[in-house]
Amino acid sequence: MRMITQNELETLIRFNAPVHIIDVRKKPAVEKNPAKIAGAVWQDFQNVATWADSVSDGRTIICYCVHGHEVSQSATAQLCAKNMNAYYLQGGFEAWQERSGPLSL
Repeated sequence: MRMITQNELETLIRFNAPVHIIDVRKKPAVEKNPAKIAGAVWQDFQNVATWADSVSDGRTIICYCVHGHEVSQSATAQLCAKNMNAYYLQGGFEAWQERSGPLSL
């Protein structure tokens, strides 16, 4: 499974790298905390097959969930199975907020 660190993602954002950042947190987690990593778009992790084509333009895909475990790793695995260049964020959104990474509301 391919993983990206918090530092690596922050560098990609800082330099406006051509990436898709996908928030795959479960809906209740997003409703509880609607903030997202800067530039991220929320997608339902249970429907990867439905939205995968919308991010299949060759750009790197970064998925994150609350902790960087099951949810984002599952979405990443499904995207990789479709031969997409996808990674999950180590530590997830919780770690991102703790380090004060760039957010959008």
